[in-house]
Amino acid sequence: METEKRNTKGQFKPGNTGKPKGAMNKTTAANKERIEFVLSLLDDTLEEDILNLKAKERVELWSTLQEFIRPKLQRMNLDITPPEDKVTKITFEVVKGN
Repeated sequence: METEKRNTKGQFKPGNTGKPKGAMNKTTAANKERIEFVLSLLDDTLEEDILNLKAKERVELWSTLQEFIRPKLQRMNLDITPPEDKVTKITFEVVKGN
């Protein structure tokens, strides 16, 4: 049956576009199912496990997880040295009135 879709070089014959866009192969589907099973096992104890973490571990967990829901801020380099043509010093003189 597989050979009907392909030529002698293993290429798809004209008119056959292959796997539909977004379709998962068997290995990906099986791995996804295994991961979902493990996550369902962890769901039962996750809250208790988090509460038992030390403060430092909780902060590290928060830092790691927040990257998945918040965009990372880009670092910016600011040059705060004043240009030569700008005023860099202002002096006030107090004059006592008569």
